[in-house]
Amino acid sequence: MDIEIKNCNNITMANVAIVPSKLNIKFAPNGTGKSTISKAIQYAVTDDEKALADLLPFKFRSENVDDIQPDVLGIENIKSVLCFNEEYVNKFTFKPEEVVSNSFDIFIRTDAYQEKERDIETFTSLVKQQFANNTELEALLSNLNELSRAFKVTASGGLAKTSTGAKALSSSNKIDHIPDGLQPYQPFIQSSNCVNWIDWQAKGHKEFSGLSDSCPFCTSDAASKKDQIANVSKEYDKNLIKNLVSVIDVINKLGEYFSDAARKNLDVIKSLKNGLEKEHETFIVTVKSQIDDLVAKLEKLKGLTGFDFNEGENVKQKLQGYIIDLQFFDTLNSVKTNETISTINLSIEQLLKQAGPLQGKINLQRKEMKELVEKHQTDINNFLTFAGYRYQVAIVGEGEQAQLKLRHIDNSTHLSGGDQHLSFGERNAFSIVLFMYECLAKKPDLVILDDPISSFDKNKKYAILEMLFRRDASDCLKSKTVLMLTHDVEPIIDTLRSVRRKFSNQVFASYLCLRSGEIKEQPISNEDIKTFVQICENVFSSESDPIIKLIYLRRRYEVLGELDNGYEVLSNVFKKRDDPEDFRIPRNAEGLNTPLSSIDLSTGISDIQRFISELPSDYLSLVTLFSNDEKIKELYLQSNNGYEKLQLIRILLNIEEVENSVIRKFINETYHIENEFIFQLDPTRFDLIPEYVVDECDKILEEFSEGSSNG
Repeated sequence: MDIEIKNCNNITMANVAIVPSKLNIKFAPNGTGKSTISKAIQYAVTDDEKALADLLPFKFRSENVDDIQPDVLGIENIKSVLCFNEEYVNKFTFKPEEVVSNSFDIFIRTDAYQEKERDIETFTSLVKQQFANNTELEALLSNLNELSRAFKVTASGGLAKTSTGAKALSSSNKIDHIPDGLQPYQPFIQSSNCVNWIDWQAKGHKEFSGLSDSCPFCTSDAASKKDQIANVSKEYDKNLIKNLVSVIDVINKLGEYFSDAARKNLDVIKSLKNGLEKEHETFIVTVKSQIDDLVAKLEKLKGLTGFDFNEGENVKQKLQGYIIDLQFFDTLNSVKTNETISTINLSIEQLLKQAGPLQGKINLQRKEMKELVEKHQTDINNFLTFAGYRYQVAIVGEGEQAQLKLRHIDNSTHLSGGDQHLSFGERNAFSIVLFMYECLAKKPDLVILDDPISSFDKNKKYAILEMLFRRDASDCLKSKTVLMLTHDVEPIIDTLRSVRRKFSNQVFASYLCLRSGEIKEQPISNEDIKTFVQICENVFSSESDPIIKLIYLRRRYEVLGELDNGYEVLSNVFKKRDDPEDFRIPRNAEGLNTPLSSIDLSTGISDIQRFISELPSDYLSLVTLFSNDEKIKELYLQSNNGYEKLQLIRILLNIEEVENSVIRKFINETYHIENEFIFQLDPTRFDLIPEYVVDECDKILEEFSEGSSNG
């Protein structure tokens, strides 16, 4: 598929090819826009219009007469995407209680597991369906929970006086027992909206009673009733009344579910004139305890799963324990409760008849899950060992409580999260492996790896690549559509050249080159990865200018360590010395270099001609080639290769004259050998020099030309 990205950050236009079911490696220098490509694709696939709009280039933010907007095309076949980047590391990994969020979903809830879960569900649904769309049962559970929450029990088993229900009933029920002198307010106090009336009355008295002796509502004389009006606020606390009303209301809603005796007792308690006595508190604790026990059983049955049966547990015996015997819930043993519970018990008895097959399904699920956990642990721990990390992981906990824990090999206890113990590199290594498992669980259409391994050393880089792409396709990202964006060429060298047989036909690699806001993609094949000697030989046999060939020859000498006469001659030629010097001999007492001997000079030129036969055979003619500034400038302008441009700038002027120290360092380092890789992309075909460096060289050349003309 070809994805087109328009007007996103520094990218005016980019065409990115992604081959389905392959590892697509996109190599590009920092600053090219790799993260922008990643974000643009993510936002477009997830329809995050705001986030995509935020990628608008800065040049259009103050003035955008043509209403230019970020756009991504060619993603029609991508319905889901997961991206590994720094945000993923920070958001999802190394939580206080586990290494990664949702360990169970990532490591255990596989397709095979879910199939077994559905098989078990066919059995447990016999019970769970009693709760489905049963509004009456849902209301019962809700009311029971509400009444239970109103009362707390102390550690010693008594009623907690601080609980809302206890506070509401601790003094006289002033709704039923209106204090003396306030009987005229009875219609308001005993109304269904009494709480709001009490609040209204209190606020009115507080805010307006001091203004006049007249009633603020009807303006009649209220002077004789001021004490009566004030007593309402004294006798009635809005919050206490609110809690009292709530307790009474829920007791009334549950009325039919209480036994006759319990209902009579509760009727007394909710209407007490003098508040709770010890016997009342004891009864409330009993009711709460029985409610909590019944609710616990009902909630367990409502959410019944295979994991409610522990490993090795007898399913039939466990199911028998779920049957609800109301004789042990005397406060709730009513006709209504019996009607509700009997249907639930009947469903449990039906399930009991199939306890054997259910036992078999559960045992099979547990066996496969155990094998899966052991496999994941082994795979991750092998990776950690081979990559040189002194940590191990374990998946602990039963069922949905399973968590991935981390420990150091020198300690037997699990770490809390691990974030505070791991280095930056260790965190990233863990995170990318965990990310892989999340991809296996969620199966996105596209996996994006945004510069995932650049910070690692070579061994760890390969260990990660091996973990991600070199195992069975069901256990890694092999054969998945993966987009890897990186500024590190090593993954390409590894997968296409060094160990290409291991990654046979799994990789599509390319180079992204940014020029003037446009990213052009250049495919990379095995043939494009060469030793520098091979690159030099190709240049020597080409039609390139002799000066260009000499640039590559000098580096060839350095790469191979052939720092003999030929190298000495080139060093002098590149410095444009009329009289060549021998830098292999220490300087004399006056601090001067020894002249290069005529024999060494002749031998050196002969060696150079062995590679570049068309060169003149005398030294001064060679120097003349490099002293021709106009020729060097012409070659610079003709070249479309950043590497060669830097070398030509280096020849044209004294590098120390370059004011920008960053650019000066870049030119110097590129001029000399790059020892990092045995293999590299051919710089004659792949323009690997960042655009900003070439732009600076253009400016340097322009300044040099102006200086020459003025001189």
